[in-house]
Amino acid sequence: MRLFKKKEAKQTLPTRTEALRCIPQKAEAANWRMTGDGDILIEYPLAIRPFFLQLASRFYPKERLPEPTRKLQLDRLGSMVWQMVDGEKNVGTIVTEFSVASGLTLQEAELSVTAFFRQLGRRGLIFMR
Repeated sequence: MRLFKKKEAKQTLPTRTEALRCIPQKAEAANWRMTGDGDILIEYPLAIRPFFLQLASRFYPKERLPEPTRKLQLDRLGSMVWQMVDGEKNVGTIVTEFSVASGLTLQEAELSVTAFFRQLGRRGLIFMR
């Protein structure tokens, strides 16, 4: 009888090459528009915990329950990457195009684009396939 079990890995992370082959897609729930100065403003629904939904339902009728949204304004570089996400280009292609367009080295562009995608993924604005 074993006293201690070896813990199995819960989730394996993709390798760098697998991650660069992923194709990012914009979430359908995210509405975006370009502002006057060329930046992009993304508006997306905010997930609410059930406790707060019950609390809000006491003050509002169910038909008029407000749907909370968040807004995220992207800068020039973030807007450039957001426009490159079309559901067909993979991350590696976007990194290369971003590197050429912004004048960054390939390594700097890869770090910034992957960090940007990670933030957008945490907010539920993009997903990888």
